[in-house]
Amino acid sequence: MKNEQTILIVDDISENVDILIELLHEYDLITALDGKTALEIVKKESIDLILLDIMMPEMDGFEVCQIIKEDSDTKHIPIIFLTAKDKSDDIQIGFEKGAVDYITKPFNPSELLARVNTHLKLRAYEKDLEERIFQEVQKNKKKEHMIYQQSKQAALGELLIHIAHQWKQPLASLNSMNLVQQAHMANNTHISKEKELQNIEKSEKLIEFMAETVDTFKNFYEPSFHKEHFTLTDSVNCVLEISKATLRYENVNITVDSYDKEEIYGNKNELTQIIFSIINNARDIFKHREIKKPELSIKVEDKKITISDNAGGVDKEIINDIFLPNKSTTGGNGIGLYIAKEIIEKNGGIIYVTNEAKGAKFTIEFLTWL
Repeated sequence: MKNEQTILIVDDISENVDILIELLHEYDLITALDGKTALEIVKKESIDLILLDIMMPEMDGFEVCQIIKEDSDTKHIPIIFLTAKDKSDDIQIGFEKGAVDYITKPFNPSELLARVNTHLKLRAYEKDLEERIFQEVQKNKKKEHMIYQQSKQAALGELLIHIAHQWKQPLASLNSMNLVQQAHMANNTHISKEKELQNIEKSEKLIEFMAETVDTFKNFYEPSFHKEHFTLTDSVNCVLEISKATLRYENVNITVDSYDKEEIYGNKNELTQIIFSIINNARDIFKHREIKKPELSIKVEDKKITISDNAGGVDKEIINDIFLPNKSTTGGNGIGLYIAKEIIEKNGGIIYVTNEAKGAKFTIEFLTWL
């Protein structure tokens, strides 16, 4: 039974080719009598090893080897020069062109077989490693896709929570206006036209506010590749504008100290979502640990943001792994912080967490981005 690995024999003398075919009959063999044909074959066939003569008309073996090694699709194919050129300069050139071995004619059949077998084994190991790497890359891509899908679902949940809190007051106002209207109708009492117009105007403003809230959150959660000039304080204020109703509802006291003066250039939406994720993580731990007077402190400097809480800090068991997708301070999936780390590092920054006297402090620093 033939070996599945394929050897390409390239020699312009047919007698030499016949000798190699007889010697290497256990392998899958392809032959070429000139360099041009050899180059056509390596583009069409899956070749595991090339035995290449140097002295050939029109295109010598050195040129053939160089062309193969300069092509990203064929450069991985190991090449053994099999030639009568035995000068040290020729041997040196052969290796410089990219050959893995150099055998001079007349050759020892046993030695040739041993070297061919060695390089085919090495190529088999290399192909196996390439396949394993490919499979790992594919698995990681699937894993990252699942994580991002879960992240979108988590973001949708946060979106609904914040909208609910933003809408609570205007909905209550609309309900009160309806109750008053119903009471007037039940008692058959008259409402002036001026009062009716005032109520209609007030209702329209409340509905407009609710519609704007939806647009704000829609823009916030939409993927954005747009880059612009902005300050870190701009991003913080954007998050607080979105979160203020929720933070107020959950009695979270938040303070902001801004010292940044430099404008930065980057994706404001991405940075804003990272800050949002850290604040939401703090909200979760406040609720999980039932903190009576939750506090958040945000400090903004040039290219640096710190967000501190008073929730007691990150457990020592997970503090070094908190940015992994399966780690969470509250027993969740930890996806928000994982995504934050991915985005920060992708853009040349770092994010890390430390424990202080009252709680955890998240730090974001931009080294090359922005």
